Amino acid sequence: MVLPDSAKFIIGTPIVLADSTYSPTGTNSLGTRTDDLDLTNITAGTAEQSARFDFTANIDVEYVLAACLEWGTAPAAGETVDFHIGYNNADNTTGWPGGLAGGEVSADYAGYSSNLTDSLKQLDFLGSMVATVQLSGTPQIDTSISTFTPRDRYGVLVAHNQSAADPLVDHAVQQAVRITPLTMQIQD
Repeated sequence: MVLPDSAKFIIGTPIVLADSTYSPTGTNSLGTRTDDLDLTNITAGTAEQSARFDFTANIDVEYVLAACLEWGTAPAAGETVDFHIGYNNADNTTGWPGGLAGGEVSADYAGYSSNLTDSLKQLDFLGSMVATVQLSGTPQIDTSISTFTPRDRYGVLVAHNQSAADPLVDHAVQQAVRITPLTMQIQD
């Protein structure tokens, strides 16, 4: 019997969450849009939830979270957009944690009874994209916000603007979130 020589990660087909108006230019592209997430004009302290998306029945062990965001006004250094996720085993709108809708389109997210703070605690925190001081309208890209392992087949992502006063820009042309599977492959 021959034992494997090594294991490799193979980059899988990404899930790209963006608005239907997503049409990035060159280096700001995170790939082809697969599911809905409207990142336009998310004001300070508010959040937006994505449409539900499918990790498929063969969930990879690890996924990488990346984002391209644009601020409507120049953010202060260190302000963040936090990303949370909720999971469900059914392709429907019931049984989602934290008051998520689990619908087929993006929507504002306020959690159960408009209690955003406590509802976010019922979701998995994935990580934060930290802003740098840039002019408004300058896309900022972070390709390694976090790595994570999904807990169920379907997911809904939440983007929570944690800035003190700065909204995201009022269009979604360049804004997106990418979730890229890393497939473990055993090599002989």
